[in-house]
Amino acid sequence: MAVMLRPTARRFFDYFASAYPARTVRMIFLFVGAGLADGVGIAGLLPVLELSLGQTAAEQSDISQAVGSVLNAIGLPTTLPVLLGVVVSAISLKGVFKWLAMREAGFVTARVGMDLRLRLIRSVMRADWEFFVSRPTGHFSNAISSEAHRAAMGYREACAALAGLIQVTVYAGFVVLISWQVALAALVAGGAILFALRKLVTAARHAGVEQARTMRDLVARLTEALPGIKPVKSMAREPFLLPLLERETEGYNTAQRKQVAAVESMLASQEPILVAVLAIGLGLTLSFTSTPFPSVLVLAFLFWRLVGGLNQSQHRYQSMSTGEGAFLSIEALIWAAEKAEEAESGRLLAPDQIVDGVEFHGVSFSYGDHQVLHDVQIEIPSGQFVAIVGPSGSGKTTLVDLLTGLLTPAAGQILVDGVDLAKFDRQSWREGLGYVPQELLLFHDSIRRNVTLGNDSIPDDEVEHALRAAGAWPFVLCLPDVLDHTIGERGGKLSGGQRQRIAIARALVERPRLLILDEATTALDPETEAAICQTLTELKKEVTIVAISHQAAMREVADIVYEVEGGSVRQLSAGRSA
Repeated sequence: MAVMLRPTARRFFDYFASAYPARTVRMIFLFVGAGLADGVGIAGLLPVLELSLGQTAAEQSDISQAVGSVLNAIGLPTTLPVLLGVVVSAISLKGVFKWLAMREAGFVTARVGMDLRLRLIRSVMRADWEFFVSRPTGHFSNAISSEAHRAAMGYREACAALAGLIQVTVYAGFVVLISWQVALAALVAGGAILFALRKLVTAARHAGVEQARTMRDLVARLTEALPGIKPVKSMAREPFLLPLLERETEGYNTAQRKQVAAVESMLASQEPILVAVLAIGLGLTLSFTSTPFPSVLVLAFLFWRLVGGLNQSQHRYQSMSTGEGAFLSIEALIWAAEKAEEAESGRLLAPDQIVDGVEFHGVSFSYGDHQVLHDVQIEIPSGQFVAIVGPSGSGKTTLVDLLTGLLTPAAGQILVDGVDLAKFDRQSWREGLGYVPQELLLFHDSIRRNVTLGNDSIPDDEVEHALRAAGAWPFVLCLPDVLDHTIGERGGKLSGGQRQRIAIARALVERPRLLILDEATTALDPETEAAICQTLTELKKEVTIVAISHQAAMREVADIVYEVEGGSVRQLSAGRSA
């Protein structure tokens, strides 16, 4: 079967064999041991039957005489108890080898799932920003949760198929020692059954690919829809959203039904065909040969095991083909993320504090052929509150993405205290930034973990300092568990202004050199927005602030206001005192 593998199946096998070479070799060795032990046990059945029927040594078959010679050589008599002991010991040893082999396969299966998830997560974390915005979030969620598991189970089925092939090879060797004609007949019959049922393997493979696609689309749709379920329900729009989700779910169900039909059709077909072939063989052997009946029974058993082993391997291969679709899907996503890895950054460590300021000097940027910014000149003095305003789609957020290093200017420079931002180590620059987006990222977790983002090295006094600076400490202090209070899904137990202050505290907790707010107050009522703007004016004593907004309140409290329009930037004011 190995020489007939399709390119994608060969890649499936090659990936895991090269990723886990030592465990793969160990597993193959154990499978070989199990096959040999099984063969020895089966070979011992023939002399047991012949002794039970009272045949003399001269009447016994060649294999029985060979077994007797081996026993005599190690000082054991060829008696029924000894032969039964050999059979039981060999089959028990086979069980031990197979248990060790499948335990090894189980360990590797768990490791496969973990490694695929970690590889995807790490590659995604290293990918550039444009990679993120070009793909639905649900594709990543589905790959980590569903596709990694299904790919790992596909590997387990591949191991089981390999085990079956190894055992078939061992059986074939023992059958050849007894009767090469039976071995040839079994291989021909087994090959014919494999060929006859090959289309069911193909059907299962196609169903697996379809399952991977439909589940990916369904999870992507749900990931997009569930965060916005409140406005959907509030406007009674469920009848319009539901058909989309139903269509994806029904598509997955159809693919599952195709897979079940292919798998069950194979299982239902294999045994009747095998029994029919065996019945024909037994009839011909008993009618036209003088083969002793004990030998016929053993040969029939070996024939059954040999052809049955081929059938079982084909069934396992079919199951592997179902998981192959998930593997190819997650591999493609990993490959795309690795290809989109951020370009190497500079080597200079970014300064702990901005002394003079940040300057956009002749900066231009385009998305493909669409130019978003052209020859932008902006000065952000240290310790100042700078507001950048303009209509939606004018390029305000692109300016922020350039400032954070998520995007790279097509032309011009961003200077930090006179040094090109491109010369700084990207990680060290970003570690000194505080960022508050319009769409807040809040977890169903405690105040503490939402502020620290799970960085347990940040002490509680720093968390409290950040909450005080963000104006959040008074309401946090009134919560039942204070820092340990759980804020609910997406911060649903807090008001809009409270959620915003938690997000600002998160941005401040590691005492950044630069605080960036991207439309952070858009969803707030005027009173809450005014309160947060007052908080921001007090914060500029500690940190330089850049706020993207089209709200009038932000313009009123800023020291400098720039307007972005048509890809160009102009300064509206030089400060509130101007």
